[in-house]
Amino acid sequence: MSKATAEQASASRFEIAETRVVVPPELQCLQTADAAHSQFASRYLAYRHPLRFSSDAPANRCNTYYLSPWMVMVVVDVASSDRFESPLKGQDIIEFHYRISGAIEIAGSWGECRLLEPAWLLWFQPNGCDDASERLGAAHLGRETWVSLYCDRPWLDQVNAGAASRLEGALCPGEDTQLTPRFRTGPHIGATIPLLRDIVRANCDDPLHWLYACAKANELLYVTLSNSGMFAPLDGRRKLTARDRKQLHAIRDALAADFVAPPRLPVLARHAGINYSKLCSGFRQLFGETTAEFVRRQRLEFARDLLRTSDLQVQQIARRAGYAHHGSFTAAFTRQFGYSPKKVGRANL
Repeated sequence: MSKATAEQASASRFEIAETRVVVPPELQCLQTADAAHSQFASRYLAYRHPLRFSSDAPANRCNTYYLSPWMVMVVVDVASSDRFESPLKGQDIIEFHYRISGAIEIAGSWGECRLLEPAWLLWFQPNGCDDASERLGAAHLGRETWVSLYCDRPWLDQVNAGAASRLEGALCPGEDTQLTPRFRTGPHIGATIPLLRDIVRANCDDPLHWLYACAKANELLYVTLSNSGMFAPLDGRRKLTARDRKQLHAIRDALAADFVAPPRLPVLARHAGINYSKLCSGFRQLFGETTAEFVRRQRLEFARDLLRTSDLQVQQIARRAGYAHHGSFTAAFTRQFGYSPKKVGRANL
């Protein structure tokens, strides 16, 4: 690339930095303390580096809402052209991460956590656990769009008696649960989709925007905690070695490569050199969903992409995604995304 071309490309690049959103003066009566200067805000700021993306489009959002001395919400909607990377410092914060598009990768000596659109991540990193590194944004995946709620653990227990303890019990621990991150992933429940849409599309110029964001954040937390079944403890927990994890990742890659007509699990187990029972329980323990749930999610995300980018009829797309019956495809799609296949391109994010 010539110097002139490089300078032209640089000139058209916009830096999207994390912007702090605090309660406006006229609404300060709604807060009992200064949320932006609370101890929890300091812990959030120590958790990772401030978000910063590079984009070719100026119309982007990367906002951090200091809603209370116990909860912070981050809203990101960026056409990112590069990755954001940062070490993560454990602060005893429980994070509810709701991903709409893009990808997140968190890795350490304990293993890795990968999340693609659309799905949720429940993440807890104990104080003193600094063995984690986060990567966000990838140009080939398009837009980086997500909402995260960062909650103080003791406060969450007060909001809903024992909630934090129950959530931690549902997480996938490492070999030493005191010094490793704990996490869980899974597909969105339909009730969260409209809320995420409202939060991302909110008018930031509205004088009552902070009040609206606060209300929606609390509603999102309410819906999440009310559907605690999605965080049900994983039974049959077993110790997974580094070799087990490598084999399970290979199996997940094989299922992702052939989700329309996936190989039978006993065959995959034999080829990977892992016990069939450990495959089933270990897959759910490591990735937060069963092999069947993973395959279904891959099919539906594939179908959604076809609905967005092709002129095929819904029945044709259902067959290409591995569904023999149009009705069962429509029902599964609606449960996954919160809207029917016919509404893709009009009402979805």
